[in-house]
Amino acid sequence: MAAIADGLEQLREADPRRIGPYALLARLRENACAVEFVARDADGLTVTVTAPHPRLAGSRGFGRKFDAESALAAEVSGPWVAPVREAADGRLVAAYRPSLTLGSAVDRHGPLPEHTLRILGAALAEVLVRLHRHVPVHQGLAPHTVLLAADGPLLAGFGPLAAATDIGPDGAGLRLSLGFLTPEQVARHTPGPASDVFMLALLLVYAATGRTPFAAATPDGIATTAADLTGVPEPLRPLLARCLDKDPDRRPAPADIAAACAPGGAAALLEAGWVSGPVVAELSGQAAAVLALEAPDPDQETPPPDTRTTTEPGPQAPPARPPLLTPGRRAFLGTAAGLAVGAGGGWALARSREGRAAPEAKAAPGSQAPQRVAGAPPAALWYYKAQDLIGNPCVAHDRTLILPAYGRTVGLDLRTGKERWAKEILCANGPVPLRDDLMLVSTDRGLLRFSSETGTVRDTDARLYGAGEILARDGDRLWFMGYVKDAKADADKGSFLICYDAWAREEVWRVEVPDGYEKDGVTGVLGETALFLQRYTDPTVGEGKDNPAVFLAVDRATGRTRWEKSYGEVAVKNYAWLSSAGVLYAEDRSALRAYDLESGKELWAKGGGGDDEIVAPRALLALGGALYVADSARRTHRVDARSGQTRWTMRPLNEYGEPTNYEGVAAGLSGTPLYRLDWEEITAHDPEDGRILWVFQGVGASPEQRGLLWRIFSGTHTAVFSQEYSSDYFGLPVG
Repeated sequence: MAAIADGLEQLREADPRRIGPYALLARLRENACAVEFVARDADGLTVTVTAPHPRLAGSRGFGRKFDAESALAAEVSGPWVAPVREAADGRLVAAYRPSLTLGSAVDRHGPLPEHTLRILGAALAEVLVRLHRHVPVHQGLAPHTVLLAADGPLLAGFGPLAAATDIGPDGAGLRLSLGFLTPEQVARHTPGPASDVFMLALLLVYAATGRTPFAAATPDGIATTAADLTGVPEPLRPLLARCLDKDPDRRPAPADIAAACAPGGAAALLEAGWVSGPVVAELSGQAAAVLALEAPDPDQETPPPDTRTTTEPGPQAPPARPPLLTPGRRAFLGTAAGLAVGAGGGWALARSREGRAAPEAKAAPGSQAPQRVAGAPPAALWYYKAQDLIGNPCVAHDRTLILPAYGRTVGLDLRTGKERWAKEILCANGPVPLRDDLMLVSTDRGLLRFSSETGTVRDTDARLYGAGEILARDGDRLWFMGYVKDAKADADKGSFLICYDAWAREEVWRVEVPDGYEKDGVTGVLGETALFLQRYTDPTVGEGKDNPAVFLAVDRATGRTRWEKSYGEVAVKNYAWLSSAGVLYAEDRSALRAYDLESGKELWAKGGGGDDEIVAPRALLALGGALYVADSARRTHRVDARSGQTRWTMRPLNEYGEPTNYEGVAAGLSGTPLYRLDWEEITAHDPEDGRILWVFQGVGASPEQRGLLWRIFSGTHTAVFSQEYSSDYFGLPVG
């Protein structure tokens, strides 16, 4: 297969700087017949403009064929085809999507797994069904005309010109790679719809194995040799064998192929994940490079009076163009055809808005409306695939990401994502960073300390074991629920609430756990003088009832119980949050209410209607004098902690996403940015005015990971994003 350029490249001296009203930014791809450019239109939206190769631009016959293929692309617009904006006058203009050709993806990242092959096969077969309503045969399938994008496969070739790997100077004499011909072409028979089926099977075998199914890529081999399907996933072999039958009449129809690959349609399979993390990272890099590009200064360049392609070269001796990845260039939101494009470890994608503009932030009455800055996350620094994870990962000393796993805890370099060490340390709960490079973790052998730099175990305190998650921490002092072992009797003394000096390796105090407080059902927040605990009782008590919540305050210096209370209807609400100031924030009677923990007095209530209404709060973060609240309507709010007044309310870019009960709020180490977390994406906000800085949307590795909350583990300059229980980790620069 002839090499096809794939990836951004600076404009060459002979390249035009404009094509019609579109300002060209860079080359994206080039094939034998055409060049595809990344460009911006007059409104600043990013598109791709495909124009005939300069050496063919003067051929009228070629121009007619090019326009015909472009018109066909517009006619079959729909799923799995890049939305066409314009197809006339020697150019094809489509919405920009970061994408990688199938050939490049297989060459660089290896064969595709069965799940991805099924999506690819079903999607392309669905497009063939539409194509065959317009033309008897398509003849545009090739490894360089099939694209992999984060939101699914795309067909970018609509005839033999696009699929060609060579062509004569006058636009005649099309040639295809020998490995991607059909028996009909070899026999010089007129191809029909079944020829596209044969070609689709060739592509799927190539995607599954990295080679064509014919060992001898010769006309005779294609016409007479049986297809070698070694390496193709077993469930797909019978289907592909039928598609590769030498007799066109015995091949299945495209609709049958689509149904066999994905009975519910390609889109249904896509919901369970699509491309691998390394491919996502490459797509992110391409998107980041596009974000860094600047359009020509409109004051220095005047668009031509007509909209026909201009092929004149740019000014003589143009100034050196900036590198494609120069930081600090303006971000963009490519809303063409409803697509918001971004760069990151995952994918910044807003689903179709049917042409409507993205919603603006709604400000509370009397406050200034924040201006939305729509953009994309920074390009991924790294991607890591973990194994057998348990416990919670954490960032240690701003240098190492600790990934707890069964029998093999791993320490990754936070900046590069490379493994620094892997040790047999069981980290079911924790670990927690201590002074220097030490980490503390509870194991079945006791409290264990190890080095975050090397994973070397320093010591173990066998007197304390079976500890739950750390409830609170202040310097070297930790508070947690755990068991105490009587060393002399070799028996348990019981379950206790423990204050422990992790540096000196000794108890400060321990008290017996009050009835009903189990170590796996308690959360805690440390105040100035008290440790505030919140417990949940058995959620199955009382059919249809939520978990009753009870709150306990103990003296942080002695462990003495100060009080234990619940607050009316708050006692039967799942969603309640403690603050270090001794304030309880809870969803109660369709409002967010604030209570003084000790007196029980209601401080304020935030409810009612209006654009700033908090609808069923699901996550809350207290930061300084502000509360950041995520509600089930997928809105994010900043509320004054003292008065309850809403400072700003921000709707998501993807406002048509599904409401959910799974939400989270987090912040960077410096308090910025603010992260809104849900199962679809992570949205970074400016905490002061609510502006959306960027949106990160990753690709789940398996169907069971869909719908799980995104999490963030943040260092000063690098943040790591992953979904709950997921094995996919993305490192992004954030500071």
